[in-house]
Amino acid sequence: MSVILPSERKTIKARIFLALVYSALILGAVTMVYPFAVMLAASLSSSYDYSRHSPVVIGFFDRSDRFMRAIATRFATFPREVYPDAPASWTGWPQVAKDRAGVAAFAARELAPYADAGFRETHRAAAQAFLRALADVPARDTVCRYDARDVARFVKAKYGTIERLNAAWPVPYRSFFDISFSAESKLPPGRVQPGEKFATWLELKSQYVADARARGDYVSRTLPAPLADHAAEIRNALAVQFLEHGWRDFLESCAANYRLVGDYLFLRGRAFANTILLVVLSVLASLTVNPLAAYALSRFRLAATEKIILFLLATMAFPAAVTAIPGFLLIRDLGLLNTFAALVLPTVASGMSIFILKGFFDALPRELYEAAAIDGAGEWTVFRRITLPMTTPILAVNALNAFIHAYSSWEWAFLVCQKESHWTLAVWMYQMSQTMAHQPWCVMAGFVVVSLPTAAVFLLCQKIILRGVVLPSMK
Repeated sequence: MSVILPSERKTIKARIFLALVYSALILGAVTMVYPFAVMLAASLSSSYDYSRHSPVVIGFFDRSDRFMRAIATRFATFPREVYPDAPASWTGWPQVAKDRAGVAAFAARELAPYADAGFRETHRAAAQAFLRALADVPARDTVCRYDARDVARFVKAKYGTIERLNAAWPVPYRSFFDISFSAESKLPPGRVQPGEKFATWLELKSQYVADARARGDYVSRTLPAPLADHAAEIRNALAVQFLEHGWRDFLESCAANYRLVGDYLFLRGRAFANTILLVVLSVLASLTVNPLAAYALSRFRLAATEKIILFLLATMAFPAAVTAIPGFLLIRDLGLLNTFAALVLPTVASGMSIFILKGFFDALPRELYEAAAIDGAGEWTVFRRITLPMTTPILAVNALNAFIHAYSSWEWAFLVCQKESHWTLAVWMYQMSQTMAHQPWCVMAGFVVVSLPTAAVFLLCQKIILRGVVLPSMK
């Protein structure tokens, strides 16, 4: 029965009430969509525009913003040596990104002369000559704003395995993604250090120049030092690069975060296969144990039924953090550490699921069971052919809850499975958020990727889920 009768819908009170209801629903939708939009935009951002926390990437609509972002990809901070006439308040990229008007004026001033075709062609040739000359400069005499997302791929291509890398470098690493050239990049130009790591750093700088020439670019991440002595050439090369390849570079920078996430999450041993196996086992176990337990409590009038239900509900009174240590000790005593059983068994039975299913089973007509008994059907046949088909929406909700818990639970998996070979995507995502905390835009891309399966399941099953929410209230 509706709250407002059809005959009352045209009254002023009813219209005000409906307007308030729809306003509340719209506000609720906005509060859910807006944070995801901010996360999505952050996953496409860089060190330049991440601090804006905007629900959209302004570079898609603003030419001057794309130009400044193109500069930011090649410098860790705003290059005062190259642009001495820039505003004095531009001390870092977050400050530059906030000055939208200043960025627009800066881009207009830098790009305006290139509107003349002859001027642009002349300076395009000069930019090509500048990059060719850079290839002849020794790597030790250059500066480089390397992209941390390129390091793991480059070093892995050189050494192949982490064992070979650790044999060649003095400091051992657990993963290629732990490698950083932060100390090497801060050394003054011309300074040389012994060791294989520094030699690899010089190779990376040279590789940036070679890749830029192979792609037909006009500037690379590696630049001649000191920057102030080559300011005019660098400014020209950056402007020509943007005019010739601005959109390509912008889209590649947006996708670079997701490329790193793909390398980190999906190329880490069996993370993807482990996640699929865990989700399948958890859902199957939940759909087997919970309905059987609820059916037994509903069909057979046990003397201790109420006490059993109270015990099941009591399990929900304790947060996961409280039960983590006793659960770990139990799994340890059973000898199940570092096994999939340790991940699946604690989630097999759910007090809330059994309680909800029992309530729904209790509401089913008793006449159905009496008719089945007259026809000679056994309990297993009644359960499989009558009870389960009538509770599909509730089972779908339980399956979704089991899926979400198994897919997103990283704390328990990290606690009982110390072997990386048993880690799931959720555990690796946690590791990524810790390892790459200095690149939050890459972490945001990881959050977007790992949230897609849950969103897809909800969108595909939303009708069944809504029926599972509505039907219990109608019984």
